[in-house]
Amino acid sequence: MKKLLKILGIGIASIIVLLVIAVIAVTVLIDPNDYRDKITDMVKKETGRELVIKGDLSLSFFPWVGLSVGETTLSNARGFGKQPFAQFDNIQIRVQVMPLFSSRIVTDAIVLDGVELNLAKSSQGITNWQDLVTKSGQKKPEKSMPHDDSGQQHEMQIGGVQVKNTRLSWKDDQTGTHYVLEQLNLETGAMQPDKPVDIKLAFTIQDKKAGRSWQGGMKGTVDMDHVKHNMAVSNLQIKLADLTLSGRLDALHLHRSPLLKVVLKSNAFVPRELASDFGVSLPITADASVFGKAQLEMTMTITSRELRLSKYQIKLDDSTISGNVKVNNFSKPAIRYLVNIDDIDADRYMPPPAKTETKKETAAATDEIVLPVDTLRALNVYGTLRVGKLKASNLKSQSVNMTLKANKGLITVYPARAKMYGGSYSGNIQLDVSGEQMVVSMDERLLRIQASPLFKDLMDMDWIEGTANLSAKLTGKGNSVSAIKQQLNGNLGFAFLNGSIKGVNIPLKIRQAYNAIKGLPAPPDEPQQTDFTAMKGTATVSNGVVDNQDLDIQSPLLRIQGAGTADLVKENMDYLVKAKVVASLSGQGGDSLAKLKGVTIPVRIKGPFTKLGYKVELDDILKQEVKKKVKKEIKKKMEDKLKDKFKGLF
Repeated sequence: MKKLLKILGIGIASIIVLLVIAVIAVTVLIDPNDYRDKITDMVKKETGRELVIKGDLSLSFFPWVGLSVGETTLSNARGFGKQPFAQFDNIQIRVQVMPLFSSRIVTDAIVLDGVELNLAKSSQGITNWQDLVTKSGQKKPEKSMPHDDSGQQHEMQIGGVQVKNTRLSWKDDQTGTHYVLEQLNLETGAMQPDKPVDIKLAFTIQDKKAGRSWQGGMKGTVDMDHVKHNMAVSNLQIKLADLTLSGRLDALHLHRSPLLKVVLKSNAFVPRELASDFGVSLPITADASVFGKAQLEMTMTITSRELRLSKYQIKLDDSTISGNVKVNNFSKPAIRYLVNIDDIDADRYMPPPAKTETKKETAAATDEIVLPVDTLRALNVYGTLRVGKLKASNLKSQSVNMTLKANKGLITVYPARAKMYGGSYSGNIQLDVSGEQMVVSMDERLLRIQASPLFKDLMDMDWIEGTANLSAKLTGKGNSVSAIKQQLNGNLGFAFLNGSIKGVNIPLKIRQAYNAIKGLPAPPDEPQQTDFTAMKGTATVSNGVVDNQDLDIQSPLLRIQGAGTADLVKENMDYLVKAKVVASLSGQGGDSLAKLKGVTIPVRIKGPFTKLGYKVELDDILKQEVKKKVKKEIKKKMEDKLKDKFKGLF
């Protein structure tokens, strides 16, 4: 037995010696550079490209099986110039020999140095790698290689990956864009099955067209689960210009239906500066200080069919925005959302009015806005917006709650509720874009609103005050604001309590007209307003013209009825108010109008909305009064003369 073992030992030692001698012989006697031409010929045959190996090829066999390839270039596709498609300065790969005998693959760090890849698209939309993909697709399937069905696991250990001084270029002649990713350096720790590995990446991005560049990078710890086919990246940090995102990434079920989970939180950054770094022009806003500070955090999941922001929070300037979003079917997105905003002044983010524009010019420009009917028709959206405090179009509201539903060309905002100006708003708004022309329907109500601040903010007109209840049920048709105005139809209702109409003092106008005709001194000036205890009425809207025939105003001195029209398209009014002096003479200058009590005095209100004119039409009434008085005096004189004659007879 002892002799047998000795013989086996000598035999094994001899085999090892022979292997060492063979390895040394191969290393010394075989020069891989002798195969350059065969390698380049094979590449030429398979791809039609020129492969030029300028550097040395070297092999090592013990204790590492290694390959080192020096400077090498691969030519570009025809029509893309002389610049190489790809090149590198050096690639090194080494595998330990002895672990191979125990089905273990142990490599040294894999090094790629000076890699350059130039990707391009022509003005005809052809890429410079398209020919490689086509030739690859035309290759005959290779015979399947024999595989090890022993069930033995082959363990692999990689000493790391080092990618140094790499440059990636993308040039698109169709869009005129040219981006370069350079000074790219990737470094990983040692890689072993089911053990975490640290990764560090740094790069510089250049926008050649805009002449901009910015720094970027990423680092984290990658943990692979080869049994469950999962990957986790913890301590993740992504940096791009002044934006830094920190968090975690989990990629699950990579072998069948991948699911990506991302949790990220940013640093505080300046959106306007970040957009400028990337060559993105933010819109010019009424407030130049907006987009001045931001910070975000989010929890997101992505599959091949769905994106879900289960939680997000964005701090933008003075507002905090939070909620959730879900997007299904990326080709025809179905969007579901909830947006909560604590406080926002939306007008700060709107375009500033041109300095030379008048209000009339601004309104005309608004009227000509063409609505994006095709975009609206394609919407599939369901979501709710909640705002604590909102300022929009100079209107202020609180506790805003609006639910939007859009599908198959029917868009509904209902319920729509808000608190505003001491009262409340409720509405039901519909846009039907299923046909060629959009149809707009509105059913809206304002209850117990303070009218003065509302109309001041809405129309910049301080013309009425009081507590108001307003209602509107309207429909319009058209694909622009002006078209909808021209085809606006429906009904309006209004009721004001304990207020005043500002800008005109009807009792004073009556006294001024009366005194002027009578030759009396002008009455003293008074505040330009007409007080009332109640004002109500209804109106019909026909093709943009509002027609009111039942205005009823009750004031301490007057009872007023009115009728007329307001043209929303031409923005002018023609209205006749009939004011009657009541018997009760308390109120605005009541004593001086005692001689006109019981008389109905007409007041004509006419002109453009921005410059209404008021005229008291008292002439006819006074003429009738004079005629009556003259007739009365003539009658009295005739009676007196007749009496004198009759006295002589008797």
